[in-house]
Amino acid sequence: MGNLMYESNSRIYFQQAEQAVKASLQGNVLVLEVNAMMNMRADSYLAIFNLNQLGQTADEADSLMNQRVEGMMARLRKIGIKDADAFTDMLSFVPVYELEATRKLFSTSYQEVPAGFEIQKNIHIKFRDARALDKIVSAAAKEGIYDLVKVDYFVDQQSACYDTLRMFATRLMLDKLKNFTKLGLKVEESHRIAGEKNGAYFPLDRYTAYQSRTRTSLNSRRKGQLLDDVRKPSTLFYNKVPYGNFDIVLHADITEPPVQYTYNLTLHCQLPEAFPKKEAKDIIKYLWLSDKGEAKTIMLP
Repeated sequence: MGNLMYESNSRIYFQQAEQAVKASLQGNVLVLEVNAMMNMRADSYLAIFNLNQLGQTADEADSLMNQRVEGMMARLRKIGIKDADAFTDMLSFVPVYELEATRKLFSTSYQEVPAGFEIQKNIHIKFRDARALDKIVSAAAKEGIYDLVKVDYFVDQQSACYDTLRMFATRLMLDKLKNFTKLGLKVEESHRIAGEKNGAYFPLDRYTAYQSRTRTSLNSRRKGQLLDDVRKPSTLFYNKVPYGNFDIVLHADITEPPVQYTYNLTLHCQLPEAFPKKEAKDIIKYLWLSDKGEAKTIMLP
């Protein structure tokens, strides 16, 4: 099972094997459902890094920021990232204040005084090979950029994914209708109402917090100098949408976290009545009781 078994709520993280109810008969209405999923590798990615720079003057803060951005761009070119695939997003450029204490005879007061300037920017970097992210992070670290905000995933032909899922789901739905016809239900004579629903799960939504079972120390060789330097790090792992509730899973075998597209097809079949309806006059019988105690059935017009 792995170390995840030691987590208190570990069961919700594992792939569930049980199947949800896919067919039910409510009165004379047969409800059929097909759930389909497709795992798709992203065609491109967008990594966003945050930069924060302080300076005693506005010119100094701006100059230092530009040096870091230009240094980052130079390193990106060396690993094959084009200038057109990078964008610098300006966030803020504000003065920074600090409190200065003014002591008087019987009291101390504080007032804000200018201390410098702070500038914040984000760098958006587009790339197509997922393995390039390691090189991008290394390039950013060499320029003192350590804050990787997030990575977005993009699939070019999203509508084609839903078309494929719809095709497979419709084919399976027709097979289910044939099976229920073999069981004696008059599916072909039914009145049908259908509905569909689709969705998408991106890796950013599927990472789950996890308490690592290993213990680490930054100063393991400095014995006797630190009382408690051992820590139990928290981490994340990619937790895909479980396959247990899906009839169809396309590209089920994955290594790289994919974009998971889902499609649901629901069909309501109102079946004809099993027994023909009768009028009230055909069901109710009228009897004539004679004075001799004889009962005779009489027909009313």
